[in-house]
Amino acid sequence: MERAGSERERCATTRRETMLAILASGVAALAARDARAQWASRPGDVARRPASARAAELPQAKDLAADAVASTKGRLPILLFFDREDCPYCERALREYVVPYSRVEWKDRAIFRQVAIDRALPARDFDGTLTTHKAIAERYGAVFSPTIVVVDGRGRALADPIVGLATLDFYGAYVQDALAAGARKLRR
Repeated sequence: MERAGSERERCATTRRETMLAILASGVAALAARDARAQWASRPGDVARRPASARAAELPQAKDLAADAVASTKGRLPILLFFDREDCPYCERALREYVVPYSRVEWKDRAIFRQVAIDRALPARDFDGTLTTHKAIAERYGAVFSPTIVVVDGRGRALADPIVGLATLDFYGAYVQDALAAGARKLRR
């Protein structure tokens, strides 16, 4: 009798340990997935999606001189979103935060432009000179993606840059704070 009781206890302990191990591995897998979602994309990172699959985008930075005039006239901050073609974190930041802000909460209160770190797309700079997206990114030190820089009509930073898809719970607040800080500085 005693042997049967200890056998049951041993089986129950083994089952419990197995279940705890399964749960722990699931939690570890979820934590690793969430941690990867917060990394910034770097040059040379493996592409995780085809470039044409991006669901949300901002208008490309084509004529920053025209944007500078609108910014100065309306006292509007300009949000520059630096991205990379193969950056899944950029896509998530655009889809969940930046594009919705540009269409709702900050519509008519800020100018939003997308700048490709990894492409030499032609653009007119704030001072009217011809340049490329890649050169603009280099000037702002945007190596990692996504990077957000909020600037005035002269291209001067109005808030600290936001580099990478920081803690997801706070990313939206970081973007909102940068835009609000920029708007406050322009209204002085």
